[in-house]
Amino acid sequence: MNITTIFFDLDDTLHDHQKPFAHALRSSFSYLPEEFQIDLAYKRLRYHSDVLWKEYVSQSIGLYDLRLQRIVLALRDFDIEISKDQAALFQEQYEKELSRITLIPEVPSLLHTLKENGIQIGLITNGPVQHQKNKIDALRLHEYFSPELMIISDGVGFAKPDPRIFYEAASRIEDHPEQILYVGDTWHNDVVGPISAGWHSVWYNLRKRSPETEHKPVLVTEDLSSILSLLELGLIKQ
Repeated sequence: MNITTIFFDLDDTLHDHQKPFAHALRSSFSYLPEEFQIDLAYKRLRYHSDVLWKEYVSQSIGLYDLRLQRIVLALRDFDIEISKDQAALFQEQYEKELSRITLIPEVPSLLHTLKENGIQIGLITNGPVQHQKNKIDALRLHEYFSPELMIISDGVGFAKPDPRIFYEAASRIEDHPEQILYVGDTWHNDVVGPISAGWHSVWYNLRKRSPETEHKPVLVTEDLSSILSLLELGLIKQ
């Protein structure tokens, strides 16, 4: 393995997506008990978001309805019923919280070190173009990634785990698929997808999930900076 380019996922990889969710949830539903397990609620939100995303891609549901339905369904999993109006207020607060996101602490040093060692880096994220661009701006990711290597699914017409979004990314660089590594937190999108496109994958498993298929990432980690161990082992080209 001779990696020369690394693409990263955005949400829950470069920034903590659960933190703005937690703040918005507590702000919007103050009646939730103190012991309410926000981490589990967040996992259910992500689950329902992924399920509904397939309907959004097939144009059977609109983006705004997706955002309202996912919180309704996530809380219903805990026997908590909310109205559409309550879901809308939550979504409004959630978007405010997302405008204040920051990079995970080890990310700036990691990206700088990779670039200093001649590794090309890029970004692939699912989502609406403007919504994801707002996050990119809030995180000042233009300081690390060139515009042509920041790929948003709605902008290219394919969403992870569809291998075509990885083919599109590969077409923008000169590397062969086996020279590209993808780093992300979601099993199907960030492990199965890139491996299906002939890439290698690192699974950033901060939420301590279980593998869902037999695919084999080259590294499973809860610390992004451990990617540098691949550099030290000579698996990433210097």
